[in-house]
Amino acid sequence: MKIVTIGFGSAGLTAAGYARMYNRQAEIVAFEKREYAVYHPCSLPDMISGVLPGPEALVEEAPKLPRFKLYTSTVVREVDRSGKRVIAQDLKTGREIEVEYDKLVLATGSVPYVPRAIRVEEGEEVYTVKTVEDAVAIREAAKKYKSAIVVGGSFIGIEVAHALRKVGVDVTLIEYFPQVMPGKLDPEIARHVAKVLEEEGIKLVLGQGVKEVTGPAGNKRVVTGDGEYKAGFVVMATGVRPETTLARQMGLEIGERGGIKVDEYLKTSDPDVYAAGDNVEVRDLVTGKPTLSLLGSTAVRMGRVAGINAAGGSLQFKGVVNAWVVNLEKIQFGAVGLTLETAKKAGIDAVGVTIAAPSKPKAYPGAGDITIRIVAEKGTGRILGGQVLGESDVLCRLDVLTTAVARGMTVKDLAELEMAYTPSLCDVIDPLHVAADAAMRRVFRKL
Repeated sequence: MKIVTIGFGSAGLTAAGYARMYNRQAEIVAFEKREYAVYHPCSLPDMISGVLPGPEALVEEAPKLPRFKLYTSTVVREVDRSGKRVIAQDLKTGREIEVEYDKLVLATGSVPYVPRAIRVEEGEEVYTVKTVEDAVAIREAAKKYKSAIVVGGSFIGIEVAHALRKVGVDVTLIEYFPQVMPGKLDPEIARHVAKVLEEEGIKLVLGQGVKEVTGPAGNKRVVTGDGEYKAGFVVMATGVRPETTLARQMGLEIGERGGIKVDEYLKTSDPDVYAAGDNVEVRDLVTGKPTLSLLGSTAVRMGRVAGINAAGGSLQFKGVVNAWVVNLEKIQFGAVGLTLETAKKAGIDAVGVTIAAPSKPKAYPGAGDITIRIVAEKGTGRILGGQVLGESDVLCRLDVLTTAVARGMTVKDLAELEMAYTPSLCDVIDPLHVAADAAMRRVFRKL
């Protein structure tokens, strides 16, 4: 059996590794357009800020696996589904490479997205954030110029703005919506994040859509509906979209959200082709509807399933709740599932409850409040989503909420959940229990 993986990011790397574990006899071939085998895209802001010393900290060599061949600096030009052939080209030599396959895994990832409504007239010193090369270029720009504009106030925009401020750049962050993290945090939690960013010295411009980016290097102009802002360089952190160019060329079915349509086994409309990662549309476990999950953690989970199934297994990928977390050193925040706003848009009758409680007894070093917001369905108490914010201890609470949302738990289930306790690490009544009790009072109007 020969398995071919197109793309060697989080999903492709994982698929190749699990295919090898499941089927020791299979021959595995992977194609990657980058010249380096493995890199860590979620760590790009940390290299920009200097937390990581340089690009060498972001890249790794491919794992050494038996009966495995990786082609880097190679782009796949065509997939002949009838002949089950992959036709690729070495970008350095121009040599054509042709490989046959029994099973194929598409892990082509995502590409930066800049809305058509934004006109970028002069692209010099205008960057997106996707590759190691992007991070290196932004880091060099930060050495040359004293000011920057970041367009986009979601994960990557906030992390890049924080990174640039950390190295002394004056940063203006512009977001189309009237809050940071739109659609991912409810406004009252987003306001806490905005306050911390402003305390760092980042200028926030919220509720203004960018219309134009123009001007020469060192004197960039960003025009919004309400004003004009100037800086030395601009970072467009306006999101990513599934890379489905090859899938469309192959005639594979594309879903309603713009990703490759797959079944529960991550099989595409071609039974010999699987897909995993940012390029795929998956099921939202809360709403039951198709969604995109443009997260590295999801890509790894999908890669595992696709790799095992391509090698002869039959695992199911049940869906996602889209858990994420951001660490800005002074503050950590993250969320899972639906916000109150997105729940209502999905037609769910929901309530939201926010509490602040000590993460551990105040006598202990590092003690502080942690803020937790729970979104629950009226009547049933099913937990639809959660948001957590604090100086520390956010991830462990968020992971519990992720399990609760993914397993369809109610606020009553969460209130009764057993947790470990020692006073130097946590309070005997955990903030999650406090939040669950508060949510029960709102949902059921009684304890």
